Amino acid sequence: MAIALALSPSNFSIASTAGHADLSDIKSGVLASQSAPNPAPDTASRGLAEGIYLYGQSRQPDEIKKEYFVFEMRQAKVIGAFYLPRSAFYCFYGTLDRTQLNLTVVDSYDDSRSPYSVNLQQYYPISVISENDRRILGICKESHKQQVWEK
Repeated sequence: MAIALALSPSNFSIASTAGHADLSDIKSGVLASQSAPNPAPDTASRGLAEGIYLYGQSRQPDEIKKEYFVFEMRQAKVIGAFYLPRSAFYCFYGTLDRTQLNLTVVDSYDDSRSPYSVNLQQYYPISVISENDRRILGICKESHKQQVWEK
């Protein structure tokens, strides 16, 4: 069973999905008809300092049927997770290029990997990071820190 995060084309672009049909489910689903949120404040255009960040399709955390992603920025690299509240999540890792995350998304079920790009200006930054966000982030960091930060 795969989750559908409904990554709309204006927010995400797929570089390649060769050999992986389940990730196509991510592009369709619960939010297909929703328009993109207003651009995030200009802080995204200057890049991000090291730290933990939460972005979402809503300004409010934990809204059902809204996608969120939490990540940690360190050494110009990121590790994090995409999720829908009260659902499964996908880990990712990659780099930040000003307002765009260039990521490898790891399928939670079969460990396959697919490249994605995320435009941060299409999401709202959220300042409150919950205990659950930190738990999810911790799982992804533990799984991928060696290949990302300890190279």
